[in-house]
Amino acid sequence: MTTVALDGRMLRHDQAGIGRYIWRLQEALSRLPHKTVDLELLVDRRGGLPGRPSLRARPVVAPARHRLERAFLPGALRAANLVHFPDHGIPPGANRPAIVTVHDVSFLTHPETHSAASRRHYAASIGTLRQARRVIVPSMHMQSVLVERDLVSADCVTVVASASGLAATVDGRRCREWPTPFALMVGTIQPRKNIELAARAFAASRFSRRGVLLLAGSVGYRGSAIIRAVRAAPGADTVRFLGRVADATLASLFAQAEFVLVPSRDEGFGLPALEAMTLGAPVIAARAGALPEVVGNASLLIDPNDADGLTEAVDRLADDPELRAKLRAGGRARAKAFSWERTARETLGVYEACL
Repeated sequence: MTTVALDGRMLRHDQAGIGRYIWRLQEALSRLPHKTVDLELLVDRRGGLPGRPSLRARPVVAPARHRLERAFLPGALRAANLVHFPDHGIPPGANRPAIVTVHDVSFLTHPETHSAASRRHYAASIGTLRQARRVIVPSMHMQSVLVERDLVSADCVTVVASASGLAATVDGRRCREWPTPFALMVGTIQPRKNIELAARAFAASRFSRRGVLLLAGSVGYRGSAIIRAVRAAPGADTVRFLGRVADATLASLFAQAEFVLVPSRDEGFGLPALEAMTLGAPVIAARAGALPEVVGNASLLIDPNDADGLTEAVDRLADDPELRAKLRAGGRARAKAFSWERTARETLGVYEACL
């Protein structure tokens, strides 16, 4: 039987974002019946995993994004017939047929939202896509971007949607995560998430007189400057930064939020919007990137550059319980179209087609 290796070395450094994708995918792949290939998960031998892997794990000496990667990766891949690299490109030293997942290319579409070092790293990764047997993307939007920019040919790209990393239900006995009504934003504090505009728009809303905007997420590129700017602006007392929170807390926040804001300037998929819908939170999302594709007709869409439009959407939703109930129900129904079982099944189909 042929062996396909899923590269999970990034789990040592990232258990949100790409790390969550790797972890949920390997769990779902392990549950698929009648597998025609032998699947294994490559992991950094130094550990750092969020739990016990569901796939057979193979510890390797080849740290991800490290200067020693080129030297040690060939030996780490010796037993694999095909390798799935989930971090936007084929890393230095890879010497086996490869599949790559590209989650977004915001470093190209919005270069001002990335540091120079980040742009160089992702440019080098994306530059390897034509060496891959297949490129997996999470949305049709991403497929269009890659093809239109001539980064890969159309016949080499397969759309495989991601899914929520959070359970669809939470323990109803949990106490409220915040004592007053709140809106929620989730994601790394960075320019692409449009946090300064969202905070300004929220502070101008009628809802801000009785509720707050909670932001859950770690601090990323220029994140500290964004936090300082929000705290120095009028209405700063209506915005609270929570930092990164545990999954159980995050699920409760989604379930208890009056609504969730996803005003990003660009998203390759838009996981916070899907997680909000999964847990029954009404969503206000930007008409940008893959967000309209993910939310469908189950959210209010706004121009990500229009603060007044976002304020109006917040007040419309806050003042209309029937609309909130409609979006809750529509969001839950929409979210059912996305599952890790489906993601794993379609990903396994890509593996089989490439062998």
